[in-house]
Amino acid sequence: MGSIYTRIIFVFIFLTILLSAVARQKKVNFYFPFIIYGILLIGYLIKVGYDLKEYNSYNQEMFSNVTGITVNNQTVNYKQYNKLFEELKSDEFTWVNHPIKKKEYWITIHTKQRTYQFKIWETYNQGVLVYRINESGKEFVTNRNDKIGYFLNNVK
Repeated sequence: MGSIYTRIIFVFIFLTILLSAVARQKKVNFYFPFIIYGILLIGYLIKVGYDLKEYNSYNQEMFSNVTGITVNNQTVNYKQYNKLFEELKSDEFTWVNHPIKKKEYWITIHTKQRTYQFKIWETYNQGVLVYRINESGKEFVTNRNDKIGYFLNNVK
């Protein structure tokens, strides 16, 4: 989630610097750069709106809709792991400083509506990191959730 906000700030600053540089040019009509600036900023904010909608779709899914769970391409009994999906949905963002990966897990949760993918890093120095992978393949670090390690260690 933090990466979405960081991108918004970066794009806003970049477009503002570009606007100020173009607006100082004597050859360019005064209103033209502002129109382009507005179009680009609104277009990017629409894209961010879709990213936020996708990100929040994870939080709205109910476990009762789950039809299967796979961990590293191994199917597990999802009825025994009903708390796993709730833990994966937790999205309290924490800052991550250079994690050193010990083990990586790929979790896929199949629901009636769609398939949710997660990448889990068990690290030496940051605990267990959860990455949400959206439908276009973009990864978002959502939280540091050490409770997930319990579930993953019980998968045979």
